[in-house]
Amino acid sequence: MTQEELLTKAETLYNIGEYSQIISLIQSLPEEQQTYNLLYLLALSYSYNLEGNDDDNQHHALKILKKIADQGECDLKWLYLIGKIYFTINKEEYAIEYFDKIARIFKKDKEFTELINMQYFIDSCKEYLYERALAVIFITLKEASKDDKISISNIKDNNIEVFFPKYDIKLQIEINHLHRSGATLFFKIMYPDNYYQTYHIDGDANTYENGIADAINKFVCIINKDFMEHCK
Repeated sequence: MTQEELLTKAETLYNIGEYSQIISLIQSLPEEQQTYNLLYLLALSYSYNLEGNDDDNQHHALKILKKIADQGECDLKWLYLIGKIYFTINKEEYAIEYFDKIARIFKKDKEFTELINMQYFIDSCKEYLYERALAVIFITLKEASKDDKISISNIKDNNIEVFFPKYDIKLQIEINHLHRSGATLFFKIMYPDNYYQTYHIDGDANTYENGIADAINKFVCIINKDFMEHCK
């Protein structure tokens, strides 16, 4: 069977939802016959396959897509599929990078971006990432300040306000520049005498949550010194 015939057969099976047959067909081929288009269809079939464990299927698809990443980085359908899989397995910090790339490439093509509902995925990724960041911010600040009565209010998108009753201090935090290893946080700390200071701090670590904690801990180290200076 020629490469063209193999691809036609795989596409026909895909169109009728025979994902398991596609997986068997392509995986039975010698590696040299597993072309980019066939491997993409293999990943796509794993992502839709209802047989077996869904989490395992998604990770199989991800592994295949990474294998063809050199070609895929310039392919819209590859970018969309890998982003969608990361979104499915709750790795929004990875997914948003691919969705943002598609949006940048097709920013002038409103019909296309609406067709694949790109803004929905971008907004959903941001919403989940803000929620995850919020949890880390609250826990990290509570531990660092040793103030059990801190409260978070005025939560709106990427902005939150924290109050420390122990010190009578308000802290505004804005979450910006989301990435897979953290984010850039903007801090505005307001003292009881209306004096305030601002900071931009980038958090970077091995995971998104650790990156957020990294930015908070850097801020705490800076503010401890500034707080003591201001309160002299």
